[in-house]
Amino acid sequence: MAAEPHTASALVEPTADFGAIYEENYGLLVGTAMHYRISEIDAQALAHEVFLAYFLKAGEIINSRAWLVSAIRNASKYHLRKQARVVALSPKTMETPDPRLQRIGESLPDQLAARQAFACLTARCQVALRLRYLEGYRMSEVAEELNISAKYADKLVRRCLQQARQHYGEPGETS
Repeated sequence: MAAEPHTASALVEPTADFGAIYEENYGLLVGTAMHYRISEIDAQALAHEVFLAYFLKAGEIINSRAWLVSAIRNASKYHLRKQARVVALSPKTMETPDPRLQRIGESLPDQLAARQAFACLTARCQVALRLRYLEGYRMSEVAEELNISAKYADKLVRRCLQQARQHYGEPGETS
């Protein structure tokens, strides 16, 4: 079985001019992708992705034009499969506000105050309070994470809370 003769421009040599290959094949790749009813912008993005893959594997490729056309076909089919899984939201959904944002005006000052109080603490206190209150660890789990005893973990968390209150307590509040 004889190998097909290749033209000089189809063979990729280690010193191949990538700019020339890009210029020769860019229009073909975009047109091939658009043949699959992909928008021009998406087709251009796919062509650039294929060229990136080509440039990374150029030393292994024998027939650059065939590789590029096959790659853009595969990329186009994959793009269409991904797009088929996208489900559009109903217009009614777009009009419904996010219920988590209903009371944002009331909760935002509390969140900012908590962040400021948290920033005043030492790194160890931040870790202990984050584990206990934000991640829901039990005191024994906090102790295990910090490699301390459960009794000391309890004391550490109480002391860190007290520090947070002192740093960011109400004016005139004393501990």
